Amino acid sequence: MSPANQHTGIEICICTYNRVDYLRLCLDTLLPQLVSGKTLVTVVDNHSTDGTKEYVQALAGKNEMVQYVLEPQQGLSQARNNGWAGAQYPWVFYLDDDCLPPEGIINAALELIAPETTYDAFGGPIDSIFHGDVPDWLPKGYGDFSMPHSTVSEVSKGYIRGGCMLIRKDVFQKLGGFDTNLGVKGNALRYGEELELQVRMREAGYKIAYAPSLRTGHFVRTDKLSLSWVLRSQYARQRDKMVFDPVPFSIASLHIIKTVAGRILWTPVHLASSLFAKTYSFKRAMYDILQPLAFSAGQWVGAIRHPKKK
Repeated sequence: MSPANQHTGIEICICTYNRVDYLRLCLDTLLPQLVSGKTLVTVVDNHSTDGTKEYVQALAGKNEMVQYVLEPQQGLSQARNNGWAGAQYPWVFYLDDDCLPPEGIINAALELIAPETTYDAFGGPIDSIFHGDVPDWLPKGYGDFSMPHSTVSEVSKGYIRGGCMLIRKDVFQKLGGFDTNLGVKGNALRYGEELELQVRMREAGYKIAYAPSLRTGHFVRTDKLSLSWVLRSQYARQRDKMVFDPVPFSIASLHIIKTVAGRILWTPVHLASSLFAKTYSFKRAMYDILQPLAFSAGQWVGAIRHPKKK
């Protein structure tokens, strides 16, 4: 299969692992938006065992703008690298398999890659989608991502999110893609691959932008709605961020000491609030007590594993 015009266009890359039900929802909303000669969808299967291969291959047999690729080596970074390496168009648009792309997102992406663009990557806002009611212990806006820009704007600090990220293929070719030492592997919580890539992009002089039009929905899966998962995720994110954005061990140690001291002082307040304030649950109190500890512990462990070079 060869695109009609290789000088413009987008390869939508969806990496997936054992989430065929979410993948169906994603593709059901995405496929009607595809533009012949300008877009392709590549599903990179990270060795799923839930019928993903059969489902996507059946779609590909009916739609020439869909292709199935197997990545047998476990790891999201491995799968993402497979996606850009085989891309037939000069832009790669990464969407998570549990995203729910709204109508118009493909047209929005095509407008962003106009020849006159000075940017090398775009990221958009992400809106959380819950199955049923949002748990009362989660803070408002949990899982959402946005930046305070109403138009396409350069992001010189901070990071766009990998769940909705549009990047030139030649950026990957020059920088070597995602770091395979980072990112989720199977069911293991590991993070940081898309952030680390953006660090290297800025160092190489590439420009990253936030595009409000590149908005997508993203399911907050039920397996993520436990306090233990949220805390483990927060810990892992900070631990892995120290690989490419380290803080000195002394600073990390000071942070964890201050955090522990602060939690000791505030724990009675949170617990009392959970007893007497009807809108403040015990689980929310535990979140408020433990979340800062998970953050500081991840940073501290990461600082030990990846000391900052002088």
